[in-house]
Amino acid sequence: MKFSSIGNIKLHALIVAKRLKASFDNKIGSKISLPNRLKLSLKAKSVLSVAIVVVLLVSVFAFIPKQDSKPVEPISTDSPTPSPTAVPQNNSKPTSKPTPIPNVLTGIGNAIIQVFTPPKEPGFIETSKGMNSTIWRQVAETAWQYFQPGIGVDENTGLPNSGSGSPYFTDWDLGVYIQAVMDANATGLIGYNGTWGSSARLEKIVNWLETRELNATTHYPYWFYQSSNGSDYHEMSDLSTAIVDGADIGRLLVALNNLRIFNASLAPRINNIVLYGQLYNRSDYQALVPSVLADSKISTSIYSYYVYSGFASFWPAQLSTAPNMILNNILTAGNVTTNNVTLPISSILGDPLLCSVFDLSNNSSKLMYLMHQVYLAHEAYYNATGVYRAFSEGASLDYHWTYEWVVLGNRTWVVLDENYQPFGISPIIYTKVAIGFLAIYNTSYAYNMNVHLEKALPTPLNGFSEGVNEENLQLASTGSNTNGLILSAAKYALQNNP
Repeated sequence: MKFSSIGNIKLHALIVAKRLKASFDNKIGSKISLPNRLKLSLKAKSVLSVAIVVVLLVSVFAFIPKQDSKPVEPISTDSPTPSPTAVPQNNSKPTSKPTPIPNVLTGIGNAIIQVFTPPKEPGFIETSKGMNSTIWRQVAETAWQYFQPGIGVDENTGLPNSGSGSPYFTDWDLGVYIQAVMDANATGLIGYNGTWGSSARLEKIVNWLETRELNATTHYPYWFYQSSNGSDYHEMSDLSTAIVDGADIGRLLVALNNLRIFNASLAPRINNIVLYGQLYNRSDYQALVPSVLADSKISTSIYSYYVYSGFASFWPAQLSTAPNMILNNILTAGNVTTNNVTLPISSILGDPLLCSVFDLSNNSSKLMYLMHQVYLAHEAYYNATGVYRAFSEGASLDYHWTYEWVVLGNRTWVVLDENYQPFGISPIIYTKVAIGFLAIYNTSYAYNMNVHLEKALPTPLNGFSEGVNEENLQLASTGSNTNGLILSAAKYALQNNP
């Protein structure tokens, strides 16, 4: 089956989304999509967002859907190399000076556009010659630009866009936005008052949660909403075969718990939204608790740790030990080594790991140990190969969503697409991970990698771009996941290294 006209681009996105949801739900085999396998379902909306942008950029493309097949052995980009420096040097001066490229390929979904990039002035990170509170505030300000009305937030409804020009969102995106508003307030970018102050922004979100459309059959939220009017986008949501998306809900619960602490006056309303049987009688999320607890006993996924922490914050009596069980599972599952750095046999990539450090309170020594080993693996890879690396998930220069697993089972540096198939691309150096490393460790490797990205990407005007691949090709689009995580990183750096 091929599609070769603009009119079929939307249909292409729907087919991809349907295949994605069906394949994921079949793997789960239960009523709740839980993230210990792979948190895939929310990415269907990204495929649609990409397709909508592509309408403005290309007139013809071909797509041939894959047939059902047996799982394929994942591709690993691990390279056995000489031993790297075991511990990064925090105080050494940056030495890497990547050469700016005159021509780059800017990718949006499956549209790859060759553009001319004229020489530009050094960015503010490079000019700083080292990070301090002034530079971190500039990082925060730059990321917050994405969340301005008319860019990453609908100016009428106050609801978030998953990407610039992509007026759709999931519960995951909503959680990112709630956290971004709190982080912007904490770093002094906005106050409580005013039309677009934190109180007004958050009131719009809470009010929408109290009144949003629920699935008439399941009484759970739909998984895909329109930011322009807050309505469910049935054309996509109705394709889902799962009763509820546990990963998206868990991420939203993390943010809502933080919001209860940030503004105690909202706590009763948040509780009424989440805890079934009270004032609003919304969704019965408590019915998911037994599945969360059962999976926590066996999961070795960092996604599970982060998402289930959200559930545990609302049902502590049943789930207070669940996150720690997952960390214990990860750290006792055996080890795999890459470039002389030891990693646990588990499922780890950048976004949920960094979100765990930035969004969850009272980070345990176990979590920070895991974070440090993942960072060391990245630096060791660079020391061995001379190639920067910042693995996570996100858009790619193809129409597929990318999952870059630092470790997946007993393999390292595994790159998959949204169908859990090997994805033979040049890995993306994701800006959000590079800045996250810099916020936590402030090492030469992290600093130099960010200078490398700054040189290779356009000057950020409406938020930071996604990143570049390891061949220095741009992924210049902007989105909520990238800028929300960067804003959290900046807040962390300002609070922990003032």
